[in-house]
Amino acid sequence: MVNGTWEIPSAKSWTGPAKWATDGWELGMIFTVSDGVPFTPTWGTGDDPAGTQNHDDFAFPNRLTTAGCATLTNPGNPSNYIKTDCFAIPTAPNLAFYSANCDPHNDPITGVPVFPFPLCPNLRGNAGRNTIIGPGVTNLDFSVFKNNRVKRISENFNVQFRVEMFNIMNHPNFAPPGPGDGNTDIFLSDTSKSGLGGKLIRTTIPERQIQVALKIVF
Repeated sequence: MVNGTWEIPSAKSWTGPAKWATDGWELGMIFTVSDGVPFTPTWGTGDDPAGTQNHDDFAFPNRLTTAGCATLTNPGNPSNYIKTDCFAIPTAPNLAFYSANCDPHNDPITGVPVFPFPLCPNLRGNAGRNTIIGPGVTNLDFSVFKNNRVKRISENFNVQFRVEMFNIMNHPNFAPPGPGDGNTDIFLSDTSKSGLGGKLIRTTIPERQIQVALKIVF
């Protein structure tokens, strides 16, 4: 974060209206830049595909190492911030492991496995907690003040006209995906791709806002 104010100098020799018009101006700014916060990719939240039987009913997917997956995000792309193609449902290494350890979630009516070999929903994926970094924050607030000191009233009496501009560049700062939004889920519990997975749907800082005020200091 960088912040500062600058009192604009005016000509000392000027008098009357010219001095009033050019005197007392002040500029201020606050510039903020920060990294994003980490978050966890998940799948099947709400249906407990991993069989944890507790309030943490999401499961962890596998992170793939295929081409293009050295990084897991598309910075600047709020519609597809997470590279969803770089994740997969955990799989068993072989049929023997699947038969001994994996829960196929057989359909109670047809008996058909919801998770046929090699899918293994109760196997914890290798994409662990906080493996993705959310988008960072860049914001500039700017202000312009005009001080009008009235020494005939008192030495400190000042009628200050203020214009304050928040997020003056109107830069969108997106919040990272969160469990309550449903956009950390790469897959639904039936292994299909989540429609919200990887999308950024909220912002952390409002759009450009401008306010005008009159402040009396005495």
